[in-house]
Amino acid sequence: MAKGRVAERSQTGANYRTPVGDGAAGTRGPAAPGSRDHQKEKSWAEAGSAGMSLLILVSIFLSAAFVMFLVYKNFPQLSEEERVNMKVPRDMDDAKALGKVLSKYKDTFYVQVLVAYFATYIFLQTFAIPGSIFLSILSGFLYPFPLALFLVCLCSGLGASFCYMLSYLVGRPVVYKYLTEKAVKWSQQVLHLLLL
Repeated sequence: MAKGRVAERSQTGANYRTPVGDGAAGTRGPAAPGSRDHQKEKSWAEAGSAGMSLLILVSIFLSAAFVMFLVYKNFPQLSEEERVNMKVPRDMDDAKALGKVLSKYKDTFYVQVLVAYFATYIFLQTFAIPGSIFLSILSGFLYPFPLALFLVCLCSGLGASFCYMLSYLVGRPVVYKYLTEKAVKWSQQVLHLLLL
């Protein structure tokens, strides 16, 4: 620990150091709670390691992409025309073409189609990739209404929860590292609104 500094522990458990003032020398002491400097110190304490957070995010994404690769690798053999239509739908025409391919294989390879649908939907929702709305529509085409409704609700809920967890655990240190001023300003605005 450097001379003239005191280690403190934030609410998240992270250690950070603040300068210690001696009063007589005119140096600055720890910031008063609620002040702008206190908010900055708190944000730096909560920031953690942005580099490590980015590494975690990339490794989670690559792991999820590998799972998607395995799911599609275990999918039944498709003809060349069908393989062209096996992609994340970007519009209704893509969704219709994908629906035709999946409905052809749904009866014989029910589990593989269901797992592929489930994994794709959660992957898209978790990483906030557009296209999950077309999978919601596609579920109504492929499955009976009760099962389709259950699948859409389950996949949407899980994917949104995973997305929130990723942004909270991994995104927070990155925001505090690269957007400290804005994060402090937003925190003060929220705190001010809560006190009203």
